Amino acid sequence: MIAAIYARKSTEQHVADEAKSVTRQVDNARAFALARGWTVPDEHVYVDDGISGAEFERRPGFQRMLALLPDPPFSILIVSEQKSIGREASETAYTIKRLAEAGVEIFEYTHGRSLIPRNAIDKVVSGIQGFADEAHREATAARVHEAHVRLHKAGKVVGGRVFGYKNVDVFKGVDAHGRPLRSHVERVIDPTEAAIVVQIFKLYDSGLGIKRIAKRLNADGAPAPKYGRRVDGLTQIGVWSQSTVCAVLGRETYRGIVIWGKTKKRNSWGKLDTTDRPASEWHRVAVPHLRIIDDSLWKRVQSRRHDVEGKTVRFASGRLSGRPRKDAVQNLLAGIATCGVCGGGLVVERSNNKKGQYAYYICHRHRALGTCTNTLRVSVDDMNEAVLAAIETHALTPEAIEQVVRLTERDEVAEQRAMLERERKDIQKRIAVVTDVLTQGHADVASLVSKLRELEARALAISADLVALRPVPRLAPAVIDDRLSEWRRLLRSSVTQGRMVLQRVLRGRITFTPRTHPIGGELDGYTFEAATRFDRLFTGLAVQRPAWLTGSGTGAEDIGPEDTPEADYGRLLEAVEARIYKSEKGWRALQDSNLRPPGS
Repeated sequence: MIAAIYARKSTEQHVADEAKSVTRQVDNARAFALARGWTVPDEHVYVDDGISGAEFERRPGFQRMLALLPDPPFSILIVSEQKSIGREASETAYTIKRLAEAGVEIFEYTHGRSLIPRNAIDKVVSGIQGFADEAHREATAARVHEAHVRLHKAGKVVGGRVFGYKNVDVFKGVDAHGRPLRSHVERVIDPTEAAIVVQIFKLYDSGLGIKRIAKRLNADGAPAPKYGRRVDGLTQIGVWSQSTVCAVLGRETYRGIVIWGKTKKRNSWGKLDTTDRPASEWHRVAVPHLRIIDDSLWKRVQSRRHDVEGKTVRFASGRLSGRPRKDAVQNLLAGIATCGVCGGGLVVERSNNKKGQYAYYICHRHRALGTCTNTLRVSVDDMNEAVLAAIETHALTPEAIEQVVRLTERDEVAEQRAMLERERKDIQKRIAVVTDVLTQGHADVASLVSKLRELEARALAISADLVALRPVPRLAPAVIDDRLSEWRRLLRSSVTQGRMVLQRVLRGRITFTPRTHPIGGELDGYTFEAATRFDRLFTGLAVQRPAWLTGSGTGAEDIGPEDTPEADYGRLLEAVEARIYKSEKGWRALQDSNLRPPGS
């Protein structure tokens, strides 16, 4: 008689336990078959190694065997015990029923008995055994979880490898055969990878985006995180991507805090189904010796991540460019403005007094840490207006807009081409896998043929899309004028939209340097500058408007684009400011009395 063998080793069993290894199970099953005169062809030995008994669909050997039903080429199936079939009572009972209805007798060689129930009593016994196997699985999972919590609280490694560190085995003595016994795994800093982690944080803090950081790391050939085998079987691409950079920026291990238990690996049925745990169930432990990033840099990076999350611009046509934010931006320059004295960020300080509410930009390091000498406070409204007026004058010109749009759309075309190329390679690999399975003839031919046609159709569509991708042509004047008017409208339509325009035009952050007033020698405002995406320096002046100055003008409305290409914008605005002083009859009074106007 033709017999088949199925062997499985669970994830909760140790590889060193030879009595439970799949190799030993197959050997014992062959001996059991030989003693009864049964023949076991090699093609009917089905093995799943290191897979939980609660999984049924994810067991390739098991599914290959079931695919032969309802007319299998064997009439006997040999397993070590009922739990080899599965450790989920209902699924195990259903599988035994399917095999029995197909005419297959199931034997467990451990007890030498059949697992096919003949009557109600046999079904009860089989059900009780299935219940016991499932309860054992749940108890084992609970013990493993408790052990992991204990190791985590002790600062030991629970889980896989983290970029920036090495996992080091710690041994405790030897066994009876003189082999070293591993006690636990500890994490130590890897200097080479830690330097890359610091570089990522500093690049992001300097104003670079996630995508540009990944491109720079790849161009420099920086080592990338190494991951395990992909679920779909494809080879991992060992380069930096937006997701890996984001993972580094959000991992608290780099500031000396290890968190474990954020996700739950399996559902109540024991199947792989990763879900998030509530924050109240997370386990946090401080591990100072693993710190790579200091708290100051960590807080600045997280603050900027929160500010720039979901950067987007919506045009009047309804087209969205970028990912929408989850919340509205409150401050135009948050995460963009940098102090020219210490290099820290400018933040908004709000105060209330009898005259009302006031909001000022002030150096964060001076306000929170006291490490910067820049004590200057400038009104949020005045700072924002100065920056918007300067960006409108210097950057929102037809030539600049065309260059920004071309750079942006050229990058989008290149990224889209690379994405399509990756998808085409993936489709080709999938087609090869399906073709190989069809050649073997051990599967549902109709469904595989349908899947093959679907993949081939997608491959043709990708080829057509690649042919359609062309270099961005020179923009028509009408298109430039339309985009220019759109960006001018968006710049002042709301704080959120204005900020998004700034981020698209600027390259990095805006540096604000305190300026000393030519009369009196005291700080009265900021000069600022920033690089733009079209390699023209963007400069300007932001001052606190004197309370005695009447009118609604800022002093910049007399300056047109034709005045600025070759001129020093700062000196130009100083001249405007002087004209305003004279127009209010304050300049002569100031010279005569040698006093500053009240409120200045």
